[in-house]
Amino acid sequence: MMEKQLKEGKLKGCKGSKCSSCCCDDDLVEEWIIEYMAFHDRMKDYWLSKGIRIEFIDDRVKFHDCSDGKECKFIKYSPSKDIDFRPIDCKIYPYVVDWNMIDFDKKIVHLYFWDNDCPLAKNNSISPEFKVEVDEIIKQGFSSVFHGTKFKIKFINKVFKNHRRYKFQLKLDS
Repeated sequence: MMEKQLKEGKLKGCKGSKCSSCCCDDDLVEEWIIEYMAFHDRMKDYWLSKGIRIEFIDDRVKFHDCSDGKECKFIKYSPSKDIDFRPIDCKIYPYVVDWNMIDFDKKIVHLYFWDNDCPLAKNNSISPEFKVEVDEIIKQGFSSVFHGTKFKIKFINKVFKNHRRYKFQLKLDS
């Protein structure tokens, strides 16, 4: 799984850097502090030296300048071929975790489409194999962060309306 994850454009049918849509939006890449501390804090100075800015806001960490829109610095400058250092939302694109609505009582994580930019999401042509991979990434990551807790994943086939990118787009379209 990790070997596949270290490549962008890994979805069957994805055009990668040849696609006219941009799947990398480093103004909106974030994750929880707890996830950051578990997986990224030891690399903080290294990422800063590569030009990635890290901003701490409440219980979240935002990453800025982690891409030029086509090339991911987390992949380009990865110090290991065996570890994928990207934030979880980058690993599972075109899906996004609804971080505010995780059901901790029922242990359910809802995944939505990040946006309407990805042609594969737009055409609902994401392979079942990628969904399995996303399921494994979420379950493994959440299990590590939440001390072995097993979460269920629910795929929602619509754009995440609470995502800031979506709200920003609505303002532009108005």
